[in-house]
Order: sequence, then C-alpha cells, then structure tokens
Amino acid sequence: MANFLLTVALSFVLILIALLVFRYVAPPVYRVQAINIKRLLELVLNENITTADWDVFIGMPIRHDPELDQIRRECAMLASSEMSERQGWVVFSETGRRQIAHLLDQVNQKIEASESKNDR
Repeated sequence: MANFLLTVALSFVLILIALLVFRYVAPPVYRVQAINIKRLLELVLNENITTADWDVFIGMPIRHDPELDQIRRECAMLASSEMSERQGWVVFSETGRRQIAHLLDQVNQKIEASESKNDR
C-alpha cells in the first residue's frame, strides 16, 4: 500500500511540474518582419522563389503589423492575375514585376523609417 501511495504522490508531483513548465514556457512565435518580406520580394524579382515559399508567405496573416499584412494581401491578389508557375518556381508577368517592385519600395521605406526611429 505504501508503494502505491508513493507512486501516486510522485506521479502527481511530476504532472504538476510538467503543467507549470508548460504554463510558463511559451512556444516560439515566428513574427514576419519587414526585412523578411524585403528578401522574399527580391527573390521574386530575381525569379528565384519556389511556389512553396510563396504560398507560405501569402497564406500566413501578419497580425502584428497591418502595413505588412496589406502588402501580403496585395501580393496575394497579384498572384491570382499576374503569376505563373514554371517547374516549381514563381514567375510574374512584366506588369506583376513592376507592382512587386513598387511593393518592395514600400517595404524599403518602412525599414528606413524604422531604422531612423531606432537611431533617435
């Protein structure tokens, strides 16, 4: 009987410790930053991005930054009309490339504004 009570008590303590660890140790959160989008759009313009990378970008809302999410949504709209796929690579029409370049300019302006604000 003593072994049973000891086993139950130790199990309870281990479960309690596990619950406390899960409570205070949060899972990692991936937050898309402007620099990530800049690199992605540069890859698009160089026609060096896979459809899988593109689908992850346009499929994941950017809740912490409405400006970046608007750029993501504009890219998704462009994809429906100006994008094609060649052997797993994303290719945009010339019109789409101009619009992607314009969005890249917006991202660059956001990065510059952020850097100048951090320099103060």
